[in-house]
Amino acid sequence: MGGSPRHMTTIGGPALATGSPLISELYRQPSLIGLLRTVTGEPVVPVREVTERHVVNILHHPGDTHGEHIDDYPFALVLFLEAPADPRDGGLLEYSPRTTALPLPDAAPLHRRHHHAGDAYLLRSDTTAHRVSPLTRPGVRRTVLNFAYTTPDRQAARTRSAQLLYDDENAGSEETR
Repeated sequence: MGGSPRHMTTIGGPALATGSPLISELYRQPSLIGLLRTVTGEPVVPVREVTERHVVNILHHPGDTHGEHIDDYPFALVLFLEAPADPRDGGLLEYSPRTTALPLPDAAPLHRRHHHAGDAYLLRSDTTAHRVSPLTRPGVRRTVLNFAYTTPDRQAARTRSAQLLYDDENAGSEETR
């Protein structure tokens, strides 16, 4: 995604599907999918491709970041397991709606949001350039569980970036690009 940095530890879909049937079960819950359909007004369905279906991203060192990108699939439901208590510690969601140009143009509106453990957000992630600001101090962690959803006509991934971030060879790496 334009050389934007990825400094984080990841757990990809295959490892989560094998190691946590509960996560896979939650991902496919009909009531959750029904809620997403209601909120988006779209025929939301699970992603068939296992690598990006559900992943964990962990920022836990100063400078860790998930650089600017857009996602292959239209919807990202992000659940915060851990988050910096103070926005000055970094780990902020930064996004520009209806912007897919990378790197983000200087004129693009950039919104910033701080989240707490237990928070969640739903993002139209294929048409919203987004990133996570770097952590700024030791001892701070940002751990999220990300569920990717799509529509029936958008099952094919467009980039290889998910495989680079989350396949078994790269998952767990503290520096992923």
